[in-house]
Amino acid sequence: MTRNSVLDNLSADYVDTADAKGLPRRVVVWRHVVRNSLIPVVSLLGVSLGYMLGGTVLIEGIFNLPGLGYQIFTSIPQHDGPVVVGIGTLLVLVFLLVNLLVDLLYGILDPRIRLH
Repeated sequence: MTRNSVLDNLSADYVDTADAKGLPRRVVVWRHVVRNSLIPVVSLLGVSLGYMLGGTVLIEGIFNLPGLGYQIFTSIPQHDGPVVVGIGTLLVLVFLLVNLLVDLLYGILDPRIRLH
């Protein structure tokens, strides 16, 4: 995904403008292309974390690995509601904090987003 995003951004007009201004190629690539190319990658990482947190319950339950996912997996058949709600709330809070971090990274990576 990163490679495709970089290749798309290399053909953008702002890269041609930066080249025409005489900026060194490494400055154009790192300062302009890579920063804009990381936005979809950061978005994908934020969403993927949600899938990973949900998958921990299944993977830890199937493979009998100790962890929060295994605790939820064993608490559901025992009807231990407070444990399921508590760990579920903790996982949701982690997911929300990571998505907040992703949103803050948008503003760092693309200054245009910071203005709105």
